[in-house]
Amino acid sequence: MPSGSLESHFPIHLAPFDHGFSIRLHVVNSSSPRVVSLLPAATEWMAQLGSSDQLVGRSHACNCPSNISHVPCVTKADDNGWSLDRQLLLSLEPDLVLVQNSCAVCSPTALDLPSSLNTCNLDAKRIEEVLELPLILGEAVGHKKKGAECVAQLREDWWGAVDHVAPYVPGPTALVLEWTDPLFVAGHWTPQMIQAAGARPLLITEPGARSIGFEIEEVKESDPDWIIISPCGLDAEATQKAVKSMCAGPLGDLRAIQEGRLIVVEGTRGFSRPGPGLFTLFRGLVAMFQNKPELATPNNFGMSGQPSV
Repeated sequence: MPSGSLESHFPIHLAPFDHGFSIRLHVVNSSSPRVVSLLPAATEWMAQLGSSDQLVGRSHACNCPSNISHVPCVTKADDNGWSLDRQLLLSLEPDLVLVQNSCAVCSPTALDLPSSLNTCNLDAKRIEEVLELPLILGEAVGHKKKGAECVAQLREDWWGAVDHVAPYVPGPTALVLEWTDPLFVAGHWTPQMIQAAGARPLLITEPGARSIGFEIEEVKESDPDWIIISPCGLDAEATQKAVKSMCAGPLGDLRAIQEGRLIVVEGTRGFSRPGPGLFTLFRGLVAMFQNKPELATPNNFGMSGQPSV
């Protein structure tokens, strides 16, 4: 672990960020609160903090780590995306419920919950804010020191990968699709990741901008050197099905697809989940764009020539 302050080892500017704590959070006095996570990324961060044993409930989409399969699910998938078992949630008597308030389609928000529950909002739009999540969560669940250690390591990993990026060489263009039908281009932290890895993001270039839909002709006209597909929330089988369907349509003529520069990332482990997996993905992007396969970890979710999902 490097010595000194976190900022001295990771000079990304941390913009002011609303931690999203409810005032009711201050009544949690337990050093090991009972936690229900309704956000898959938060569940992964809990594991990074060594706090998985504090989970007493989770969402059906919380699929990592594998040792939480015994934790009760308080949501289930349905035609509307998900439904919440309020009675089960209340019966678990959580001290804290981890939520996001960005997308009500993806998972429950604080507004979907009984007002008596303490919530911690873990929204993020930029990579700097993703890096703050372990700090926020660590403080909320009684593992503040571990949260700081986690962030320091992630910062070291990020800049260790950036050191391999040629700063004065124009990189390839890359388009990241967060959904295939309709077509949605990934925003939030994804353009930052693409740019930091040495490529040029297409259609959405502003860090923190929301993911938005585009027409087929707009995507075709962008003519990316690389196309990355990571459908939000889809597992490996559903991801493969969505990609196969897309490639059988008009977008199958894209130069990147025809020339084999298509990367498929399992949706449930991809760019839409602001968890620790983003930093493994980032190393994969650097390895790909900088032609340095030795940088990629075995589970980088989609290096060329290797199974993607």
